[in-house]
Amino acid sequence: MVDDPRFTMPLYTLPLAASHLAMPASTLGSWARKSNLLTMVPGEGREPRLPFIGLVEAQLYRELRKAKLSMQAITAGMAVVRRELGDRMLERGVLATDGREILMNLGGQERAEWERARDRQGGLPEVIEIGLKPIIYMGDDLPGRLRLTAYGDTPVIADPLYSFGQPIVETSGARVEDVLSLFKAGEKLSIVADEMGLGEDDVESIVRTHLTLAA
Repeated sequence: MVDDPRFTMPLYTLPLAASHLAMPASTLGSWARKSNLLTMVPGEGREPRLPFIGLVEAQLYRELRKAKLSMQAITAGMAVVRRELGDRMLERGVLATDGREILMNLGGQERAEWERARDRQGGLPEVIEIGLKPIIYMGDDLPGRLRLTAYGDTPVIADPLYSFGQPIVETSGARVEDVLSLFKAGEKLSIVADEMGLGEDDVESIVRTHLTLAA
């Protein structure tokens, strides 16, 4: 996707992406550098950055790990998927899991033909789309918006067309970073909520997500 900003625009440093995924930056760095699991693009200085599609990939792997898939299964399966499908690997209806392995569908949405990505074994039942539900697809059947599951019931999304891809609360448009800045400046939750047009529960969820990671 040479001209698609979802694949080419350097939006997130690894520490920033990790903070919005509620995971250690070291883990995300290992996925990017050692396991070659994430799409990376050149950024300012020497450090590469994640484009939007790299953030989508990272959350997908996070959800798969939460679902108890091993890193070996994820790494081996996604290596084959990336080789077979390239930039289309996150297309709607292509990826799933049976709870143990990465599955891929090369038959299209009209005639699904699921097979285990790692060894191309076919005829697999009980397909589960773990990790894919938070993805909102565009007309080209590729991800266009991502709901960040680390924030629980608070609808925090990343969309490269809004706020330069920085996470916002979907219902109000408030940037997560602005919410955190006010709280870190010493404002009470109620004041932050009023300033940002949010409920106190949403502010608390955002703050708790970041404080838990920092603890």
